[in-house]
Amino acid sequence: MELLQMKLDIKNKLVHRYVNDGESSFFHYSFQKQEDIVHRYQELMDRIFPRKEIAEHIRKFMGKFSVTKEIENNLNKLGKENSVVVIGGQQAGLLTGPLYSIHKMISIILLAKKQEQLLNQPVVPIFWVAGEDHDIQEVNHVYKLEKQALVKSKFRQKMRTDKQMVSRIKFDKVNLEDWYKDIIASFGETNYTNEILELLDECLEKSDTYTDFFISVANELFKKDGLLFIDSAHPELRKIERTYFQTLIEYGEQITEKLLLKQEELTKLGYQKMIDTSDTVCQLFLEENGERNLLRYDKENKLIVGSGKAFTKTELIQLAKENPEKFSNNVVTRPIMQEFLFPTIAFIAGPGEIAYWAELKTCFELLGLKIPPVFPRINITFLERNIESDINELNLQLKSILLHGTKQKKQEAIESLGNKELQLKIEAARKTIEDQYQEVADEIIRYDKGLNTIVKKNSHFVKGQLDFLERKIEESMKTKHDVTLSKYDRIERSLHPFGGLQERCWNLFYFLNLYGLNLPERLLQLPFDCNGDHYVVKL
Repeated sequence: MELLQMKLDIKNKLVHRYVNDGESSFFHYSFQKQEDIVHRYQELMDRIFPRKEIAEHIRKFMGKFSVTKEIENNLNKLGKENSVVVIGGQQAGLLTGPLYSIHKMISIILLAKKQEQLLNQPVVPIFWVAGEDHDIQEVNHVYKLEKQALVKSKFRQKMRTDKQMVSRIKFDKVNLEDWYKDIIASFGETNYTNEILELLDECLEKSDTYTDFFISVANELFKKDGLLFIDSAHPELRKIERTYFQTLIEYGEQITEKLLLKQEELTKLGYQKMIDTSDTVCQLFLEENGERNLLRYDKENKLIVGSGKAFTKTELIQLAKENPEKFSNNVVTRPIMQEFLFPTIAFIAGPGEIAYWAELKTCFELLGLKIPPVFPRINITFLERNIESDINELNLQLKSILLHGTKQKKQEAIESLGNKELQLKIEAARKTIEDQYQEVADEIIRYDKGLNTIVKKNSHFVKGQLDFLERKIEESMKTKHDVTLSKYDRIERSLHPFGGLQERCWNLFYFLNLYGLNLPERLLQLPFDCNGDHYVVKL
């Protein structure tokens, strides 16, 4: 494999300034300064974390999956008082979801290794699976190939409620097996197809929920690298979080107030607001009867309301103490909960996460915390050799393709391939016919004004015949040059699908099916850096 490194424009202005200009005033640390990382480590050593409880919980949780010596080694590290973690997370997408989830895992593993070498202290890679999320539409699909086009393929199943946490949703194993076999089949049979299906069958056997299946598959891909997984919705984790939920309820109104003030400040500076909230939001969810409902303030009656029930703050704190499994975090409190639980030396974030974490700085400070060093995850585009060959043959620029796609270049090619002499003759004929028709039309209308409507209708018909001829000529040209023009479409589909980066919709299993299950292992040997640059991997 060959690695290319480049900078791509970042649309979000705040993220651009943070990643490219080193503007870190939105956060407490700069990811670009190793002295900030050292300072962060020293601060973490002065705090108390439930390291042993978390390590034991993960050991027990991952017991149903493949636990290697590398995983066990990292579990032992995590339990030590001088350990820190590199952490990041994502929703539990089927077949690991879009490629950016895999890019994030690679980022976590590589940055943990790098920081362990630099700090000479135990650094553990952890992937936080957002099993408490309830938006099933974000995780229930994969894009497959159908007639040389990317098509969204949803795994459909009956849902009791659309507010059920992903980690609580159990699927029909027979139907899921049929679904992923169809996905893999759409990628075409290769020397690796049977091995892939065997892996998925084994992972399915260990799984009952979306989160189980996600972790089971990802764990098989990265088990030699000791990546630890944690499910944010696990009831046993909730017990460890008990006192932290009480704190979040106690300071809930102030957290929301700090968030709104910071958003107002950032908006005045010209930055886009990322978190959708209001002054009535408690920033926590309460689960009742399998439904996850956002808690809100009834300020007039000094109550907190959720799922049709109303609580005083004291009552809600007591409920968190007795039944912490009923509570879950939202986009605001999840980063804070993570900071309570883990001695985080680095948080791996996508562009959207960097933008919304910037809104949380004063929320952290309210609770005596600091935002950990936020590193941009590694951005990767896979470039297959046949696609590279097409790019070279068409004399296109790779960076331009990643940013803008090939549609404009394809249109220019169509125009250049057309028969210009024939087009000029058609245009001349159109002008002549229109002039002559207008003369006749004027005479007809002078003869009988009642024929005006018919004349106009007939005019559209005559012009339409020329349009029809032009379309047929263009179709003929496209057929004649189909091999060349289809290359633009093939490049677009591979590198800029649906107007965005490959990582947004392509799934890892397309590439595993072509290049083997050891592809993640080979990627981890490449000299990536979590610096915000974009990497192109030639396969």
